[in-house]
Formats: sequence, structure tokens, C-alpha cells
Amino acid sequence: MIFYDGGRFFGLRRMLGFIVILSAFGSVSAETITIEDAVDYALKNNVSIARSEITLAAVKREKDTSWNSVSPSVTAGAGFTLPTDSSNYDYSYNVNAAVSLSLSPNLYTSVKAAELAWEQGKISFEEAVRSIELSVRQTFYGLLYEKENIALQEQNLLMAKRQYDNNLAKYNLGRLSEIDVFSAEVNYKSKIPDVENSRIIYENDLSSFKRLLGMDSSVELELTGSLDDYKVPDEVSADNINVSSSDIRLLESQLLSARNSVTDARFSAYAPSLTAGWSWRNTWTEPEGVSSDSSSITLSAQIPLDGYLPWSQKAVNVDSAKDSVRDYELQLQDARTSLMIEIDSAIRSIRQSQSSITYRLANVDLARKSYEMTELAYNSGTQDLLTLQTANTTLMDAQVSLKNEIYTLITAVLNFEKLTGVPFGTIGTN
Repeated sequence: MIFYDGGRFFGLRRMLGFIVILSAFGSVSAETITIEDAVDYALKNNVSIARSEITLAAVKREKDTSWNSVSPSVTAGAGFTLPTDSSNYDYSYNVNAAVSLSLSPNLYTSVKAAELAWEQGKISFEEAVRSIELSVRQTFYGLLYEKENIALQEQNLLMAKRQYDNNLAKYNLGRLSEIDVFSAEVNYKSKIPDVENSRIIYENDLSSFKRLLGMDSSVELELTGSLDDYKVPDEVSADNINVSSSDIRLLESQLLSARNSVTDARFSAYAPSLTAGWSWRNTWTEPEGVSSDSSSITLSAQIPLDGYLPWSQKAVNVDSAKDSVRDYELQLQDARTSLMIEIDSAIRSIRQSQSSITYRLANVDLARKSYEMTELAYNSGTQDLLTLQTANTTLMDAQVSLKNEIYTLITAVLNFEKLTGVPFGTIGTN
């Protein structure tokens, strides 16, 4: 038997709970953040982006100094000579300097290789930035989905609690059997752990999101926005989009590097190299006071001949460089084909989700009407509690399925924007 009053006692307890909650929130200032705020914050504070910037700066430094092989080599020195023979007290000292310069056709390919490496570094950096932005957007919308799912679970819990309170009141008035009260209580209390577990998962994912943003974990963060605000055009197509895939651009640049390597290998195998030098030396001999001065200029040229031998290492290097060019050409061809297949697949996924959302919206409306009618029937005594609980579960499942499908659509649109290289938010907007 159940004898406590489920009305005033619960109302007082709920009021005290609200006071505690309001006091807690009054002492904490939560920072609200939109999807665009999150992206901007991550681009400025994300650790991976900061590390990529260091790598890019190093590549730029290599490009800016790629000509340094043509820089002359300069040396200077001085010496002192004292004979150890006691019969000769002559000693001498000298100063000397030398400048040498080497010119090779490989200088051109070295500079070109550094420029191409710089271009590839920029492409890789842009891809790193877009990958972080994609992760931020996907995680943000994923958190919104979890947050709205929690709201639905709390609403379902509230409905179960209300039903339990109503049944308890009816039981205390002698209008309902004890088994119906127990059944309503079990239904209500069984939902509490699910809600708490969802909250814990949300908090854990929110902490990971802060790390992705580069934000201190102690910051109280509140996401603003709703999955329902996300809008996608009825027809999504790549026909009017200038597709710019970073993977394709990187392969194109790598193909240019491979062709530059062929030129470099040919220069090493066949092209002459020049060397120029100047040296000067001045010597003083004491105590005679004799001074001698000498200088010289040298010019030399070297022409490799082993490149003309097909079995030589330099000739093999030329052939190997040509193989790399052919390999990159095949990779590029395959990547372009694969990209178009992935884009078509992304479009089909978007259309499928759009169609599915239409049906799921209708299912939610039907499930809500069914629950409302079942609740009226239960209150009038023409339906049992199990039927009401089943209708409530059906409504909950329909609402969750709708939210999940919206999130699936958002993910498909983000993937489409990533594949085509358009700025995020071009197709789907809040």
C-alpha cells in the first residue's frame, strides 16, 4: 500500500530543487557559442593548426633560401712559422683568403623543387584547416543532437512522472488499482538512468569539443542553435560548382615535382658544372723583412660522361624519375574518377535524407496524435496503461528518429562541401 501524498510533498521538493539549481547557475557564468563562433575560435587556438603553421613556416624558409647553393664560399686565415733549428732564427707569418663559386644546372631544379614544396605545403595547410573546421562543425551539430535528444528524454521522463502522479492520486482516491500505480512508477523510474547517462555522455563529448577548439576545460560552454534551423536546398547538385579538391591539387603539384625530378636527374647525368675560385696569400719573413704576395684565379668545367652509359647509376636515376611521373599520372587519373564517384554518392545521401525527413516529420505528427488520443482514452477508462506507455514510446522513438535523420543530412552536406572544396555553409545554412 502507498499512503504518502504525491501532491504537496512533491511540489515542495520540486520547489526546493529549483532553488538549488538556480543558485548553482547564478554562481557560474556560461559562455554561449554559435557554430561560426566555434569555427573562428578553433582556427585561432587549435593545437593542430598551430603545429601546421610551424611546418608551413619551415617550408617557406626553405623556399626563400633555395638559391643558397650559388652563394660563394669565402675563407680567411692566418699562420705563424717558427723553425725549431737553433742555428736559424728566421720566422714568418702569413694571411690568406679564398673565394670559390660553383655553378650547376641543378640549381634551377633545386629552386623549382623548393617552390613546388612551398605550394604543396600551402595546400596541406589549407587541408589541415578545413579538416579542423569540418571536425568542429560535425562535433558541434553532434552535440546539438545529443542536447536535443536529452531534451526529448527529459520531456518523456516528465510525461512518465506526470502519469505516475496522476495514477498515484487516483489510487489514493480508490479509483485505480495498485498494479497500475506500480507499473507507472516502474516506467517512470526506469527512464531516470537513461537521462543521466545521456547527460554524462554529453558532458564528456563537450569536454572533447573544448579540446578541439583549444579552449580551457574549466570554461562553462553553452551551445546555441538547433538542428531544426539547418536549411538545405531542395535540389543539391555539383553542376554549377567549381570543384576544387585539395587532394587533386596536391597530386597535381606532386606530378610537377616528379617531372622536375626528371629534369634534375638529367642535369646530374648530362649537364656540365662550372667552378670558379680566387685565392690570395701574403707572407712576411723576419728578421730579413722579406714580404711575398701571391694570388690566383681558377676556372674549371666538368662534364659527366657516365650518364651516357645506360647501365650507369645516373642513367638508372633518370629512368626511375620517369617511372615516378607515370605513377603520379595514374594516381591523378584515379583520384579524379574517385572524386566524382564520391560526390555523386554524397548527393544521393543528401537526397535520401531529405526524403526520409519528410516521412519522419509525418510520423512524428501521427505518433503525437496517437498519443494524445490514447491519453484521452486512458483517462476515460477505455484504454489500459500499457497501451498509453506504448504510444508514449512510439512518439519518443519518432522524435528521436527525426533528429537523427536531420543530423545525418547535416553530415552528408558537410561531406559534400568537403569533397567539392566549397566553403562550409555554402550548401547548408543555419
